[in-house]
Amino acid sequence: MADEQELPAYPIRAYQLIPDPNQPTVVALAIETDQGHSLFLATREILKDLGKDLLDRAAKMPAKRDQT
Repeated sequence: MADEQELPAYPIRAYQLIPDPNQPTVVALAIETDQGHSLFLATREILKDLGKDLLDRAAKMPAKRDQT
């Protein structure tokens, strides 16, 4: 196993799910940050797990307060 390393983290500015009619079993997940775009391929199972994990994590985060 490789040594753990710190990876840079960038805020997500936008994302897009891009289906490929030639590969119906995967979808491209494009993520945009200030550093540029990254593209990932995901299966149905990965998307379902990712969606569930994101919703679970969001539910545990404090609500954003208005700064008025």
